[in-house]
Amino acid sequence: MALGTVSMLKWFFGLQGRLTLGFALVLALSIASVSAYSAYATRVETERFAAEIELARAERAEQLVKDTFEANQDWDEVQYAVQQVGNLFGWRVAIELDSGLIVADSHKLVRDSQGSFETTTERFTRPARFTKRPVIVNGELIGYMLVDERPSRQERPLSMQDFSENVFRQFLGDRSTGAPPPPRPTQIASPTTENLVAEVLEYVDPPLSNLQSSFQRSLVVAGIAAGFAGLLIVMLLTRQALAPVRNLTTAASSLGAGDLSQRVPESGTDEIGILANTFNTMASDLELAVDQRRQLTADVAHELRTPLTNIQGYLEAIKDGVVDADDETIDTLHSQTIHLANLIEDLRILAVADAGALALNMSHGSPVPVIEDSAAHFKQRARERNIELNISSNGTETAIDFDETRLRQIVSNLVENALTHTPNNGRISVSTEGHTEGLDLEISDSGIGISEDDIPRIFDQFYRADQSRTRATGGAGLGLTIVKRLVEAHNGDISVISGPATGTTFKIVLPISRI
Repeated sequence: MALGTVSMLKWFFGLQGRLTLGFALVLALSIASVSAYSAYATRVETERFAAEIELARAERAEQLVKDTFEANQDWDEVQYAVQQVGNLFGWRVAIELDSGLIVADSHKLVRDSQGSFETTTERFTRPARFTKRPVIVNGELIGYMLVDERPSRQERPLSMQDFSENVFRQFLGDRSTGAPPPPRPTQIASPTTENLVAEVLEYVDPPLSNLQSSFQRSLVVAGIAAGFAGLLIVMLLTRQALAPVRNLTTAASSLGAGDLSQRVPESGTDEIGILANTFNTMASDLELAVDQRRQLTADVAHELRTPLTNIQGYLEAIKDGVVDADDETIDTLHSQTIHLANLIEDLRILAVADAGALALNMSHGSPVPVIEDSAAHFKQRARERNIELNISSNGTETAIDFDETRLRQIVSNLVENALTHTPNNGRISVSTEGHTEGLDLEISDSGIGISEDDIPRIFDQFYRADQSRTRATGGAGLGLTIVKRLVEAHNGDISVISGPATGTTFKIVLPISRI
């Protein structure tokens, strides 16, 4: 398949092609509807106008018959007039007296060789097709004008030659007298009749059928032109409107291929602009997540390597006989093993919490005894460094839903963190206060504090304000992260207030119920 055909098919089945075709269909239906309605309205209006013209013609013809008879008092003159009306309008016009005799007919001579007139039923096989209009002269009814506006194709109006020959035959007179025939008349109609007929001939009706056809042709041409113009405009507009989508597609393909630096221009506040902003946010978050994953891998490897290296070194030293496997060496190996096990357990808890699968063994009651007992385990370590550890509580009757093991872990990690960053002769306080909405737990210290730049990141995994990673300044950097995950698992909230040389205060709010 040719490349051009493939591109055309991709465009046809693409979003721009479908939008263009959809707009084109709507445009075609709109133009067709407007054209159909315009054609219908034009036809109706043309028919109405044609009916008005036909009525005006009939009135002029009637007036001509009246004026001709009033001026000449002669039916032969009226015959001349109706013939001209028949030739001019294509009608069949007849004059019927009140007695039923036809004294004038535009399509057929009215007198026989004896000069007798026919009745309406004798002359016309279908009298019902005629419309009947009274002809009144000087207030008196002289007869009726019969009009058939659409005579059959076989009927032809009489010409002037037919009229002249008929009148000439009337001039032959009665042959029984032996009188010679008079000369053939050179003037058939009187000047008065000719003038009256001329006045009718001066008015020519516009060709409505031509007007309607011309209008419909113009409407079709205008509709086709408008359709092409509209289709072109729709294609340009959709192309411009979908340009951000194409940019997003290209950026998403590059992002999927591993280029996490891809971003798209953000323009406008419409749906496309919001989509571009969302894409950029997603790309930034993904890039940050990848960086964090790499950093997490490096941190885990570093934290695991340290105790494993120590254990490996002692074991190799014992194997080579450099170090004796005495109680002191065994205690060192044991402490390193416990540290390694705790680190692995912390990583497991974080993984389960991040997956939203951390199960809590909830119980309902007052958490104050658990908090006080957990903090009391650190009193001996505090006394060894002359650190004052105060434990106080208020509202011990407040009962909440909590997991005792996880609550002990929260308190232990925070007190451990306070002891790590509080110098000798310092102060640590653990206070609880119950109220109607839950329980507030505050753990404060008089330590070195946390800088303003570090506060937003202290709950990140493996993050420590002191980047030197010496054991004197802290552990693996997972304690506060675990605390935050466990507090959130209780539907609680944790916040920190700190500053350099002002100490640090962690505040935890635990609700009455997790629901």
